[in-house]
Amino acid sequence: MTQSVTLRFAGPQQSWGTTELADRNTEAVPTRNAVIGMIAAALGAPRGLWPEWLWSTEIWARVDRPGTLSTDFHTVGAPPAEVARIRARHRLSTGRSGPADFAVPMGNGASWTLGGGTMVTNRQYLADAEFLVAIHHPDSDRVAEIAAATRQPVFMTYLGRKAFAPTFPFHLGTRQGTPKGILTSIPTRTDSSRGLTLHELLGDRNFAVERVRPPVTDAWSGWAV
Repeated sequence: MTQSVTLRFAGPQQSWGTTELADRNTEAVPTRNAVIGMIAAALGAPRGLWPEWLWSTEIWARVDRPGTLSTDFHTVGAPPAEVARIRARHRLSTGRSGPADFAVPMGNGASWTLGGGTMVTNRQYLADAEFLVAIHHPDSDRVAEIAAATRQPVFMTYLGRKAFAPTFPFHLGTRQGTPKGILTSIPTRTDSSRGLTLHELLGDRNFAVERVRPPVTDAWSGWAV
């Protein structure tokens, strides 16, 4: 019998970027790679050593609240001269030589060394968004592994960035049915006359498959199935 793990992605902020540039945009729904990465982290897999079977998962997302797109404006400038002198003395005391440098990782493997200028970046995120995500694998033992890992993760689960922790409840248990079927029937707290959009996460950019009208409730109950 088909089983799927159901998770709730909700929090003050979340971000699902698909670029590694100084300006970090976000997609409107979680990306497939991000969800697979979250599961891998929960399983305790080191970066770059994700289990191959994760790529065989079927992942669907339902948009209960699309959230508000916000932009966080960042500037990074050179530190005061006294800070640079302290850093240089510390380098000497630890056996290193040369002047202190202040390198900022760019996210693409390169770094930007602070000099006389200022680096400006823009970071987008979704504020107060809520998604229900259902995950299935053809092997029921793998479904059980995903369920156990997301309930008690080895590494922290977060919504696109390490500072964006999910709110409770996050783990909604394992349910009988396909991801699409579960997201069609599991209750929502969003009363929308237009219905809620379903997305099958096939890549980093996904389009709504259809709209569904699940039953509406004013409180979560039975979340620990």
